[in-house]
Amino acid sequence: MQKICHAVSETLTALLLAAALLLGGMLLSQQVLESDFYRTSKIIRLLTVDSDQSPGMLGMLTDSRNRDVLLKFTEAVANAYVNFELIPVNEAETFSAVYESLGSLVKIEEFRYHRRNLVIVGTAPDEAYYQEFLRRLRSKERFEAVTGHSYLTTDNVIRFEIECVPAQ
Repeated sequence: MQKICHAVSETLTALLLAAALLLGGMLLSQQVLESDFYRTSKIIRLLTVDSDQSPGMLGMLTDSRNRDVLLKFTEAVANAYVNFELIPVNEAETFSAVYESLGSLVKIEEFRYHRRNLVIVGTAPDEAYYQEFLRRLRSKERFEAVTGHSYLTTDNVIRFEIECVPAQ
């Protein structure tokens, strides 16, 4: 009987130790995923690794469309900082969210900040491309809210303005 109690005690101790290790691992992984280091490395990976979503750093700098989007976004962040619209914090994540949401035929004409909100002005060849861009932006956790309006120009192009409210 004493051997059975001792075996049960050892088993319970082992199970509690395993549960504590599992819980500790879960808490540690959550801390890592929420850390600035992880977010920064994710952005660096987005810019440097060639994939379907990202052209990589080489593609970002050599493709004129990608370079143009990056330069317009950088200009908006700089203007917002100078005009005291925002103090840029994790704006690389904002750029990544927007860039990942762009379709191949959506053209960005301007980024600007209104307080903390990012305003995106551009064109799309038709309503479907605009709606898909809007849907992708709304699916990003980076934004609390995404609103937009569009109209058809005389050139049969959809012109839009989208406002992205950052998540708190």
